[in-house]
Amino acid sequence: MPFKLIFIMLNLFSTLAIAEEANLFQVNYSTQSNNNLHSLQKKPDTKIYAGMNKEKDNIRMLEDGYDLMGISSFQGPFVEPNQALKHAQTIEADAVLVYDRKINEMTRSARLRQIHDEMKKENKGEKNTVIEVSETDLNDKNSKFEFYATYWAKLPPPILGLHVIKLITKNSDTKETQQEKGLKVIAVIKDSPAFKAGIQKGDVVHAFNDANTESPEEFSKSVFKQQGNKVKIKYARDDEEKVVAAELNRR
Repeated sequence: MPFKLIFIMLNLFSTLAIAEEANLFQVNYSTQSNNNLHSLQKKPDTKIYAGMNKEKDNIRMLEDGYDLMGISSFQGPFVEPNQALKHAQTIEADAVLVYDRKINEMTRSARLRQIHDEMKKENKGEKNTVIEVSETDLNDKNSKFEFYATYWAKLPPPILGLHVIKLITKNSDTKETQQEKGLKVIAVIKDSPAFKAGIQKGDVVHAFNDANTESPEEFSKSVFKQQGNKVKIKYARDDEEKVVAAELNRR
C-alpha cells in the first residue's frame, strides 16, 4: 500500500477517534452573553446540578445572584452528565444545570417482544425454544435522549438587583402583541438594594428617579449612573402604584 494512502487512512482514523471523543456539551454550546462572562474566581469550584424546571430554575439562579453564560442543547444517545461539568470548567462557569429526557423510550414488555421475535428468526421458528434474557438485554440500545444544560457565573454584588423585561401584552381577539408602559420584574436578587426596598417578582417598574423606563437597556444605564446614590423607584403591584427609596451599591 503506498505511503501516501496509509498516511491518509491514519489521518481518517485519527479524525474519527477525535469525533467519537468529542464533548457534545461543548460542541453544541452557544453563548448567551456579550460580556465575556465567566466566574470571578481564577479556579472556580464548579458545581453541577440536576435541573428540574427550566423556567423556575432560571429565576432561582438569577435571584441567587448568577447570570446566564450560555446553553448546550442536543439530541442523541446517552451522555454522562460529567461531560457538561467538564465543559463548564473549561469556560470557567460557577455552576451548570443539566436536563435530560428520554424521547423514544421502549417499554420493557415491548423490548421483550422484540428480543423474542429476533430469537425466533435466529432459531428459524423452532418450537419450545427457551430464551434467556438478562437485564442488559432489556435495555433499549436505540434509546435517544434530549439534553439541555445552562451555565452560570456568580456576579459581584449588584448596584440595584433587578432583572427586568419589556412588558408585552397580547390581544385575546386579534392575537396581536403590543408593548405597554413599564418594565416587568422577573427576578430580584436576594439581599440587594431592590430586595431590601421590597420590590418583588411580577412588579412593574414605571419610573426610576422620576424618569420613565422605556427599555431594559436604558434602565440599566440609568441605574449604573446612579450607583452609590439614593434613588426613588415608582412601580405597580396588582394595579396599585407604589414608590420606594433604595440606596444603590457602588461598583
